[in-house]
Amino acid sequence: MKRTKLKIGGRIFALAYTLDAMCELSETIPDFDMDKFSEYTKKPQQMLDLLVALAREGEALEGRMLDVDKKWFGSHISPAPASIAKVQVAIFTALADGMTMETDTGEDGEVDVVLEEIKKKDARDDSPGGGSSTTV
Repeated sequence: MKRTKLKIGGRIFALAYTLDAMCELSETIPDFDMDKFSEYTKKPQQMLDLLVALAREGEALEGRMLDVDKKWFGSHISPAPASIAKVQVAIFTALADGMTMETDTGEDGEVDVVLEEIKKKDARDDSPGGGSSTTV
């Protein structure tokens, strides 16, 4: 899974939009709706909620635990428009990376890796003795 790097308070954090991040956001932001993602980045409280969830997941994918909280992020991000814009861009980049299909570029162009795995599984299931398993 791709990660987006964001420097805050002299530290670099990895951000990632994963299913766990989506679950955390649905618990943190009342009536969380993916269609309103851009609205959430315009509200400081919700932008910080997004940042914490994405940083928690990005850092976990890097093999680290997030050791700061929303208060830390809030006190280390300047309210200047340029600083806010930098955070918003990182959040949108992490979201876009998380929503993009995992692909490999081969001789025939891009290949959807997940789709290829599903096709392989279907072929195995259609064969005698085929089992049932799902890999995500």
